[in-house]
Amino acid sequence: MKKRVVSAIVMCIILIPLIIIGGIPFRIGVGLIAVLAYKEVLDLKGLKKYPMPMVVVGLATLLALVYSNRDITYGTIGLDYKYITGAFLAMLLPTVFYYGTDKYTARDAFWLSGFTIFLGIVLNLLSNILIYDKRYFFLILCVTIFTDVFAFLVGVMIGKHKATKISPKKSWEGYIGGVFMGTILASIYYMTFIGEAAWLKVVMVIAVLCVACEIGDLLFSLIKREEGIKDFSSLIPGHGGVLDRIDSLTIVTLTYVLLQGLI
Repeated sequence: MKKRVVSAIVMCIILIPLIIIGGIPFRIGVGLIAVLAYKEVLDLKGLKKYPMPMVVVGLATLLALVYSNRDITYGTIGLDYKYITGAFLAMLLPTVFYYGTDKYTARDAFWLSGFTIFLGIVLNLLSNILIYDKRYFFLILCVTIFTDVFAFLVGVMIGKHKATKISPKKSWEGYIGGVFMGTILASIYYMTFIGEAAWLKVVMVIAVLCVACEIGDLLFSLIKREEGIKDFSSLIPGHGGVLDRIDSLTIVTLTYVLLQGLI
């Protein structure tokens, strides 16, 4: 627990100034997160499994997605199709040249391209949301942090009924407590600092985001269970890897973009 708290404080000291400053420092930080997350994706199947040219192509594709489409408005947050199609072509077509070598199969290509494009889209969205309006960026963080923290605390204090085999330590009490407190606190944040929608609509949308946060945590726990690992890496003491920290955030971000016209 002590390692976890200390690591959390260090992450806040590093990340909060980058978020507040924004601009180039923030985008460099996002790029670093992308690189570290990409390394963890490669390690899931074994780094040596992928030929180095495809490792480089995948990284270049990821960074191209992360740093694309900076000129945005509220209704057009996202990537142009040309970036996504280009990413798929760059990652999938080379499989024909590796046929018979077992170094880069179609299965490998779809695994790597899927994760690469997923991370690229999510980190691109987060960057563009911050550029558009920091208040909405902090809303996404509030939903994720409050839901995760209270799900953990309530689960530890009163959790008795196991919720799923994917993550045996998680309880229904924890999930309900996380969604309940996350909805209340994130709604208070919205009404205090944004306040551009009816409160009932705000509460309903944020409740959906909090549920998405819990599902995101389960989704990445499922990946780890399928791969037979406890954490994606040991980069952050007490927390695991980068993917362990942004798991819920990725799904909350995608859900927010889906619902962005409502609040």
